[in-house]
Amino acid sequence: MSAIPLDAIDPEAGYREWVARYLWHVDQIPHVIDYSDSGILAPVRLKASRTDQIRVSGGGYIDNVPVADGPGARDNRAIWDALRAYLVAAASHLGVEAPIFPAAVPGDAELARQWAYAANEWLAAVVEHLLAWPDLSELEERLFGLIRRARRRQGGPSVVTAAPLELCETCGARGVQIDWLDGVRGVPMLSRACRVCGEVEAGA
Repeated sequence: MSAIPLDAIDPEAGYREWVARYLWHVDQIPHVIDYSDSGILAPVRLKASRTDQIRVSGGGYIDNVPVADGPGARDNRAIWDALRAYLVAAASHLGVEAPIFPAAVPGDAELARQWAYAANEWLAAVVEHLLAWPDLSELEERLFGLIRRARRRQGGPSVVTAAPLELCETCGARGVQIDWLDGVRGVPMLSRACRVCGEVEAGA
């Protein structure tokens, strides 16, 4: 028997959970676009007058370059492409300017992170203005699924998120960290784990 969607019971609660899920995923963007251990790209040629700009129009300032292969490299390319497509679609619906990513991932890790942080900040700023546009929802699910996959591959000691730790109902400590996992058929599933007592709560 399938669970009743939260937004069918309490639309406001369902919306708040969607916003929390959205912000969690966009918080991951600068951290999944990380080349420190993969060296995935050869150096690219940048025009000197453009290297200090985060907003780049059309992708014409960065040349296409050979990309090293491997799971990390493929994750980064897929996330970059999905994020680029999502930003274009979201900006089109909202009628505002968004960071327009170049077609090729820059080989300069710091420059790539600057673009990633710009996207993170822009998406967090517009989340409350987004509606359930079918094309945007499809692009969102693809992008967020890629982000979760990259987080699984990367592993690491903890989930990166700007959300404050919540109170644990078991031990009372403010140690509950939020995570989003892939549930049945890739549907995002909320998970709460307490860093203090280890209590784990998961639900759709």
